[in-house]
Amino acid sequence: MNFPKLVSASEAVCKIKRGQRIFVGGGAATPLLLTDALAKNASHFSDNELVHLLALGNMNYAAPEFKGHFRDNSYFIGANVREHVQHGDADYTPIFLSEIPRLLRSPSYPVAAALIMVSPPDKHGMCSLGLSVDIVIAAMEAADIVIAQINPKMPRTFGQSFVNYNSFDYVVESDHELPELHPIKSDDVTTAIGKNIAKLINDGSVLQLGIGGIPDAVLSNLRETNDLGIHTETFSDGVVDLMKRGNISNNTKKILRGRTLTGLCLGSKKLFEFVHENPLVNFYPSDFVNDPFNIAQNDQMVSINSALQIDLTGQVVADSISNKFYSGIGGQVDFVRGASRSKGGKSIIALPSTAKNDTISRITGVLSPGSGVVTSRGDVHYVVTEYGVAYLHGKCIRERAIELIHIAHPKFRSELMDFVKLNKYVYFDQRHYDQVNQYPSQIEKKVKLKNQEFILRPIKITDEKRLQDFFYELGEETRFQRFFKVTDSLSHEMAQRFVDVDYKQSMALLLTQSGEFNERIVAVGRYMGSQTDEASEMTFIVNDNFQKMGIGSLLCQELIDYAKLKGIKKMRAKSFVNNQGIRNVFDKQREKFSTLTTFIDNEFIYFEFTFL
Repeated sequence: MNFPKLVSASEAVCKIKRGQRIFVGGGAATPLLLTDALAKNASHFSDNELVHLLALGNMNYAAPEFKGHFRDNSYFIGANVREHVQHGDADYTPIFLSEIPRLLRSPSYPVAAALIMVSPPDKHGMCSLGLSVDIVIAAMEAADIVIAQINPKMPRTFGQSFVNYNSFDYVVESDHELPELHPIKSDDVTTAIGKNIAKLINDGSVLQLGIGGIPDAVLSNLRETNDLGIHTETFSDGVVDLMKRGNISNNTKKILRGRTLTGLCLGSKKLFEFVHENPLVNFYPSDFVNDPFNIAQNDQMVSINSALQIDLTGQVVADSISNKFYSGIGGQVDFVRGASRSKGGKSIIALPSTAKNDTISRITGVLSPGSGVVTSRGDVHYVVTEYGVAYLHGKCIRERAIELIHIAHPKFRSELMDFVKLNKYVYFDQRHYDQVNQYPSQIEKKVKLKNQEFILRPIKITDEKRLQDFFYELGEETRFQRFFKVTDSLSHEMAQRFVDVDYKQSMALLLTQSGEFNERIVAVGRYMGSQTDEASEMTFIVNDNFQKMGIGSLLCQELIDYAKLKGIKKMRAKSFVNNQGIRNVFDKQREKFSTLTTFIDNEFIYFEFTFL
């Protein structure tokens, strides 16, 4: 058996021959002593390619003094090499993170040397790869030479992170602090996005989060959500607090139940200390962690990924800005597809609505020239901005466009509506709505009636098709009781009018149930301001299969409470005399009225009431 040779960093890297491919470990496990030695010994090298997944520190190998010696090639572009890639002095390889290990192991992609950083060996001679397992094991297996930088600051982590000390060819000793990534303080936009995403996450969900301001904002809004699990390619400090609080238990996971599963982590010393010798956090290679089949085994898998731009058909740009490469594919598609195939799973694309101080809309009619689509329009499910949530999966182009305009920045909505009309994505008479600015998201809530769960929320412009579907599910008698005549159709023109409320003088509340591809409306309650006097008219309609559950009373109570907040003091309602259900609804609300009068005129009964 060959034992590793303890040498200096310069001696170690000079064992690598010219023209060979060199793998460099990444993230917080970037072997900084070895990368510095490469730079110091540049004259020894010629046409050597450096490949890595987000290596940190000084990776300035595309600077003029290194030309002809090194060529940097990133699987995911970091800030330290971005300018070089965009100037054509370094390379970028777009590839799914789940497939990089296979690439590294391929004989057609020879790796001459792997430069890695590990913890010191334990009494059994085992070193830990610590904070970055991801693609490192595959690189070690493929490389002709493995050079390990031993650093006692490297945490010892569990999972498939242990490698035998004798598997190294050369060892370099060091003792330096690990590169840190401190949490980003959330601004108003990321905070709003985080809140919108958190509403989609239920007890028992399994999360893929990533790092950055948006994931941290999501985590900060999950302190009342329980039995969460983590199956993610990477995570940062935000997970620590929720694991300590007990919100993250990992008890519902099917893959590595009871353990947080990741490939790498980036964060502060707080995170590094938390994962050190912590059996509740396991690190595995990316061909396991990012395998969509494994991801999909978890029920309620929720993937949260960022984007740079999205068009009105749902195409997602995540690795480039126009023809300038910016980051990488990473694990976005792996987790989008895995979460989409999970039972009760949700894949979410999150992005601020604008860029460059609100001068550019990230939601656009046409992608910027040169931009590459990372996630196709067929893969996209949820899209979230600070203005709300759009659900696209299974929707036609017309519905997608309206959903996305609904969550775009207000200053760009007219422009986007003009685009979709010009390109015939929507009806020629499609209205432009201003209601999004006033949408009262604070009154959205989950309710339970007769052991069934519902969502109570205000109507949106995107509910037009759902409202039509609701109408055509109603029985003839129910329609007759609501409209006082035989009504057998709800046209696009009429549906547009019904979803057009200002949330002040007019309001409509929906009770919905979530489905695999869409929300289903089961009841509608609304009030409309009168043009002749101060009274607003209140109406209700409930799907035949959900009647006698107390839904009418719930909608009446919620509408009254909301109307009072908006300064409305008087309402009226009308029904057939034989509609005992409506009478019961108003009787139950008597304590909210200062006056309630009724009178009968032929076959109709009229209610008029003022509020306390």
